[in-house]
Amino acid sequence: MKKSTRIRFIAASIAILSLSLGSVSAQATAPTVTKPKEKLLWAQWFSEKSRTPVNSKFWSYDIGDGYGWGNNEKQYYTNKRDNISTNGKGHLVITARKLDENNPADQYRCFLYLDCLYSSAKIVTRGKLGFKYGSISARIQTTEGVGMWPAFWMLGVPRPTCDGWPSCGEIDIVETRGSDPFTSVASLHGPGYSGGSALSTYYSAGNTPLSDGFHTYRVDWLQNSIKFYVDGRLIGSHRKSTIAPKDWVYNAEFYLILNLATGGDFDGGELDESIEKAELKVDWIKYETLNGVGQLIKK
Repeated sequence: MKKSTRIRFIAASIAILSLSLGSVSAQATAPTVTKPKEKLLWAQWFSEKSRTPVNSKFWSYDIGDGYGWGNNEKQYYTNKRDNISTNGKGHLVITARKLDENNPADQYRCFLYLDCLYSSAKIVTRGKLGFKYGSISARIQTTEGVGMWPAFWMLGVPRPTCDGWPSCGEIDIVETRGSDPFTSVASLHGPGYSGGSALSTYYSAGNTPLSDGFHTYRVDWLQNSIKFYVDGRLIGSHRKSTIAPKDWVYNAEFYLILNLATGGDFDGGELDESIEKAELKVDWIKYETLNGVGQLIKK
């Protein structure tokens, strides 16, 4: 090898070695990112004996007719154990029951002064527990039957910047239409995108109805960001920037709601009145931090 060639080879080798050492040094000094250990902030396991009511420390009953909720529903919500209680098998069960038109005790008035067709239940954490950010999930078995409308959802607490629905926001972690037991829906409702114009994401279970078994429905909620999951699978996400210029109203306290409605606009106004009983079963509900963030607000 000529002297000039040898000099160029040595110089190139030194340059390569310097780059390699620099890369190793950069890797060695790169900061280590430690993911925060998540914390369980609140949970409901429903492991009590059969026909135990919900814990009044956390839940209240919304009682009344379906028209009061604005969707032309045909159920009357009660606090009766026949409509909501544990089953002794680790589940909370909300039961919609066909009312007996010949039994005076079963006569409840719904919209337009007509008799309700079903009794059911709706429970809320309003005024007892609030939630702000974090991960909220529940393992639920929905129900089928035209007009059956189970839901696990959240409403924003009224505050100086808003007053009621939809200005304070609604987060639907899961809803299903009884006429389509293969599909679940997760939605956001806010000012300018509510009702039939909600930001909705649909999950298809394929050939097996969701009502055949339990599934885990989850929302991961951070400032300016919301993501929906079914059985650990991401099905949809929204950010403040993606809905602009419409208002993002989810950086605030919300409360939880669990109910089984019958009839109503969500399932097209149809209702199979031959259904004598329908059940929404809840195995558990969990509220955990997400990336170390989450606030349980006790009243």
